[in-house]
Amino acid sequence: MAKHNETEYYQSSESDHAPMHRRHRFSARKYTWRYQLCRLPWLLLIVLGLMLPRMVDGNPAEVERIYSRMIYPVVSGIIAAITSIFPFSLAETLIIIVPVVLVSVLIIRLLKLVFGKLSARHHNRIRFFSFLISLGIFAGVMLNLFYCMWGFNHYRLPASELLKLNSTERSVEQLAAVYEELAKQAAELRAQVDEDDKGIYTIGDHDKAFECVAQAYANLGEQNDLFSSTAYRAKFVRLSEYMSRAGIAGIYIPYTAEMNVNVHQPDLYILSGAAHETAHYMGFAREDEANFFAYYVSLFSDDIALKYSSTMHALINCGNKLYEKDSGLYFEIREQIYTDGMNRDLNEYRMYYAAYEDEPAKQVSDSINDAYLQYNGQDDGIQSYGRMVDLVLAYFESIGFFEPMGFFD
Repeated sequence: MAKHNETEYYQSSESDHAPMHRRHRFSARKYTWRYQLCRLPWLLLIVLGLMLPRMVDGNPAEVERIYSRMIYPVVSGIIAAITSIFPFSLAETLIIIVPVVLVSVLIIRLLKLVFGKLSARHHNRIRFFSFLISLGIFAGVMLNLFYCMWGFNHYRLPASELLKLNSTERSVEQLAAVYEELAKQAAELRAQVDEDDKGIYTIGDHDKAFECVAQAYANLGEQNDLFSSTAYRAKFVRLSEYMSRAGIAGIYIPYTAEMNVNVHQPDLYILSGAAHETAHYMGFAREDEANFFAYYVSLFSDDIALKYSSTMHALINCGNKLYEKDSGLYFEIREQIYTDGMNRDLNEYRMYYAAYEDEPAKQVSDSINDAYLQYNGQDDGIQSYGRMVDLVLAYFESIGFFEPMGFFD
């Protein structure tokens, strides 16, 4: 009859309990004031994250050469290759899950602190303080990762310099000429796009439509190595209505290298929005530049829906600037060229915009975005989006558009 080896059994039992004992000792040591005070220096990560942009500001050539051309394409390319496997927006999922988890843990810790047993009050107080420190460290890590994974692109060389465009203030006559030309192009394209049963421009299936944006950037990349990174399809956000409430048409998330687009808005600017966010993925962080590239990339596409959306986006920005300078000339051109289809599309978008204009979430979002842009070198904040007009006019000059008209700066 076999018998257990009692000595070996006892030793094995001791060995199994050793890791558990060590974990218990670490947990006991972790929830002490001394241990928590030793963690406080890690909160300096927040300070470091806020200082990072100041460290590179003023050195655009070095940022361009080292970061935007060498480091960023590798980092974003690896992340995008992984996240592109998911048919849905991984960023949207994380944005929902992470805050819910953090808020839930905070509430639990707070409830235990307030309503916990008196004998455990000291322990619960330390655990609550520990969680707050962990939250601060997490914020610091994410802030530093933001700049390392994308944010330094705010400080690269201007797109006008990279593309050799003469981006300067133009005359009203030049602005009006480009506005008129864009209006003619948009009118011609509008006659070729699909409409829904209300006579409004439609792009149909979003996933299929987004493919044309990726293809356009691929075409552009074959001619300009600034865009040589592999272009991936943008992703639509399932909770897009909440983006509408916040006044957000799209957002690029560096942590997942995903271009997220609000598809709750009318179709008019969905594809130009996808092109805008893809420009961010390509490393162009400034909003006026991303707006310009949303138009510029459409010139390398045969997709009529993309060309119409991007041309209308450029047209409206140019029109807004012309209206400020000469409203009479603006209305004269508009009344002569805009088609019924263009007007229907614009009216649809105006009604959509008006429905969310006074949303509190939009006011908060605009304020945060304005502060963020100003902190990262775009002094005019959310007004910088409209500066795409300078780049559009510079592009038209580069192709000789003004020469037959006798316009000179």
